[in-house]
Amino acid sequence: MQIYENLTFLSHDYTEALNFYKKNKNKKINILYSFKSVLWQGPSLVKDIEKSFKRKNINFIVEANLNIGLALSLIRLNFRYLSLSRKIDDEIMKKVQSIAKEKKVTVLTTENFLNLENYL
Repeated sequence: MQIYENLTFLSHDYTEALNFYKKNKNKKINILYSFKSVLWQGPSLVKDIEKSFKRKNINFIVEANLNIGLALSLIRLNFRYLSLSRKIDDEIMKKVQSIAKEKKVTVLTTENFLNLENYL
């Protein structure tokens, strides 16, 4: 999948994501919004942040890590891209992907990002 080949920045808040965008305006980039940030900011606030990044050269990806409940909440809010850990059980992953497909949400694997900047 071509999205994995883009330069990917791990962001913890809106300001940081905006700085990544401003520094890379002419490039196709991914902004991976961190799992911990989604937890403390909440899916609804992060959805507002995603809306502010509706540009052709940015893929805004929310990370749910191993948290299936959070992943389902993010799918329900129709995020365009959701990233999960590959450590999730295969059967659960298939079910999550099935639900995501109905809502037209693309499920990605966090560990597959090749050019991940500042990932902790």
